[in-house]
Formats: sequence, C-alpha cells, structure tokens
Amino acid sequence: MQYHSIHNAITITQPMVMIPAKEYELLLKEAGFTPTPKLDREIAEARQRFKKGIIISWKSLKDGLKKIHC
Repeated sequence: MQYHSIHNAITITQPMVMIPAKEYELLLKEAGFTPTPKLDREIAEARQRFKKGIIISWKSLKDGLKKIHC
C-alpha cells in the first residue's frame, strides 16, 4: 500500500459521515469483523501515521475495499 503525506489543509468535496469510534466498532462487529490483536496493532499504527500526516490515496482505499468485497 502506498502512503502519502498531507501538505495542505484537507478539503471535503464529497459527502462524509463521522461517527464515534465506539459506534464504528459496533458497526464492524455487526458486519462480521472480529477484533484481533493484529487488527488492534494495525489501527494503532494507522492512527500514528495519520498524526504524522501520512495517509493513503482515495484510489488505494477504494481498490482495497473492492478486494475485500469481491
């Protein structure tokens, strides 16, 4: 997966939804995802990358989600 740094302010050009983390965890559980130590580590690493301004592109995210649902 390729990561990119954020150099400018984030602008939202499409509708977005923000939900509390607890509700997101409940949504994952209802969707059939079960928390694992590996997933917890990946989430912690993703939060650290986000704090540093390192993100993935929308295309990478979209392609990754397609792989999960196919």
